[in-house]
Amino acid sequence: MGSFYTNVTLRGPAQEEVLAHLGDRACYVSRTSDGFTVVLDEASEAQDLDDLLEVTASLSARFDCPALAALNHDDGVLYMTLFEHGEQVDQYNSYPGFDDDDADEAGNEPVGGDTASWVAAFGGDAGALDAALRDSEFVLATQRHAAVVAALGMPDFAVGTGYNYVEADDVGPEGEAAGFVHTSAGD
Repeated sequence: MGSFYTNVTLRGPAQEEVLAHLGDRACYVSRTSDGFTVVLDEASEAQDLDDLLEVTASLSARFDCPALAALNHDDGVLYMTLFEHGEQVDQYNSYPGFDDDDADEAGNEPVGGDTASWVAAFGGDAGALDAALRDSEFVLATQRHAAVVAALGMPDFAVGTGYNYVEADDVGPEGEAAGFVHTSAGD
């Protein structure tokens, strides 16, 4: 069984600002590293794309910043969506034929992921990002996600971390270094 997680990486707002905005919504928020803050939303962890898109749009709009939502499904599919100013501007699916038993080879090629838009929003290396999004050599979605994060200069703890993993204290050294804080003072 592969990993399942969702998260949102923001460029701009600090941990404290994000925590204040999220209020009572059950989330973990990372420390801010080189201008990036990662949000792990409990509702999105059920692999509910609508919940993930809603929290990403809200964060991007509130802080007028780029936000990259990531959904890893069983380490077989990496779905990512770029928001700017609260609006979805691009999306990416590493394996659009995942749920289609009749999909031909073309249905198994990654779709979306406008490299220029992502680099304009976050900075980074366009060539490395394009390779990360298109390379067929990745076996696991977490490997592809790690390559995307590295190409964009995002912190390593954006990979492999989701609400459920942090809640279960099932994070590696990168996750521990993230300094995740829960939104609810009672938790």
